[in-house]
Amino acid sequence: MFHVDKSAVQGVDGVLLRDTDTHTRYWWHYPNLRLLNILLLGCIVCDITNGYDGSMLNGLQSLETWQDAMGNPKKTRLGTITSGTRYGQLGALIICAPLMQRFGRRWPIVIGSCILLVGVALQTAATNYSMFVVGRVLIGFGNTIQGTACPVLASELAYPTQRTTIIGVQNSTGSLGQIMAAWITYGTAFMGASSWSWRLPSLLQAMSSTFQLCMAFAMPESPRWLIHQGRTQEAYQILTKYHAEGDESSQLLQFEMAEIEAAIEAEKTQSSSSWSEWIRTPANRYRLFIIVTSGFIIQWCGNALLSYYIHLVFNSIGITDRKTQLELNGGITINGLVWGNFFSLFVDRIGRRPMWLVGLGGMFVAFLLLTVTTGVNTGIHFANQNLSRTTLFATFLFGLFYKMPGCMLNSYVAEVAPYELRAKAFVLSSLCDAAANIFSSYTNPVGLAAIGWKYYIVWCAVLVSNFTIVYFFYPETKNLSLEEVAQLFDGDAVAPHDAKLHHDTVPASTTEDKAIEVEETENKEVKTAI
Repeated sequence: MFHVDKSAVQGVDGVLLRDTDTHTRYWWHYPNLRLLNILLLGCIVCDITNGYDGSMLNGLQSLETWQDAMGNPKKTRLGTITSGTRYGQLGALIICAPLMQRFGRRWPIVIGSCILLVGVALQTAATNYSMFVVGRVLIGFGNTIQGTACPVLASELAYPTQRTTIIGVQNSTGSLGQIMAAWITYGTAFMGASSWSWRLPSLLQAMSSTFQLCMAFAMPESPRWLIHQGRTQEAYQILTKYHAEGDESSQLLQFEMAEIEAAIEAEKTQSSSSWSEWIRTPANRYRLFIIVTSGFIIQWCGNALLSYYIHLVFNSIGITDRKTQLELNGGITINGLVWGNFFSLFVDRIGRRPMWLVGLGGMFVAFLLLTVTTGVNTGIHFANQNLSRTTLFATFLFGLFYKMPGCMLNSYVAEVAPYELRAKAFVLSSLCDAAANIFSSYTNPVGLAAIGWKYYIVWCAVLVSNFTIVYFFYPETKNLSLEEVAQLFDGDAVAPHDAKLHHDTVPASTTEDKAIEVEETENKEVKTAI
């Protein structure tokens, strides 16, 4: 195992970036930070489309009008419909990194949104199976460009102490998309024989991308990308406005600029930013292992089975009523949204490793419970209602634990990857995500049809394997800036003593001194007012 050098994390002059944070009130009390977080909604909502897609397909498969329009797809044809977005994802991965390196982080969001909206139009207007699949391929293509750029922009632009929370909430918006699709398809299911019972849910998939397209023109660009392009003054102005509330003497501002400039300069001198850079050093090879395995782990834990084929799972436990399936699907999505946002608030307090390990351990327990109860109930022809309820409980329990690592994956990828390779890191993560999902989309319906509940045993074994990999190989990165995590992996290769503060007039006081000064100032203002 590659050695992670925790002693190498020294920040600037031995001061870590989190120690320079002088905010004493909640973020919404600071006007520019409040504005920044509102603008970042354009990034935060990027996962709505993914969540909406899976839940919508679950709902559509329960509609006779959709089944008739698509020719009652089964097995591989159903797998192709499900994988349509993943095929688009694979195609988009070729251009994601070059787009972000050349045009920054904002313009790829615009480009991806436009392509996705064309796909939604085709999907909604589809008159046959082939047209529907083509629309889904374009949706996957555009959504992948968005989904690769959004977490990078959010992680590089967010206020340092809020980065993991924002990325966590961003990952949880997939559950919001699931809720929207689940209840929209539930409502349109009662439109009778009209094709709008499935066309309307397809059309409404455009909502989040339309919002993103509008917000992308208002969001600032990534300061790190600007500095890398030699546009340091623009980056400084963005950080001054949104992170320092216009205060150019802010210690956090000076240390943040110093860390970013030093890290990017060091990486420029060592890196060609080519794909071969991933295997050039032991640290980068270790990063590559984490990014590749995490992309598979988060998708190969049984979640695809409970996302895209929940109706088959319901059938396997004797719940075949269409209305009941739609209602349960809606409840499962609400469960995911609640827990995803809840855990996002505690990523920095709990830490990355505990979130990974407890989440995977809990998913194993849930799947084991699902396997046992389904197996027993199948043998008695679903005569025991308590076992069916326990199976449903296990499904909801799985959703709870899945959100623990799920809410922080993108944040972890952004932290592990250095600036020069960050765009490529998200491309690799998306590639692994797509490969895992395509594999699952074909094997899950075939596996369930062939061996029924025994197929769940496969995912129990995979979860044990995932837990083992995380336990032995995933380091802790909590409470470190992106540049400080680079020090964690690279040690002296990204030398903290190379960082230079922008101004000699930067206050030398510590965070505690700053807090005392703020408190004294506020007390004086109160006395004056009295």
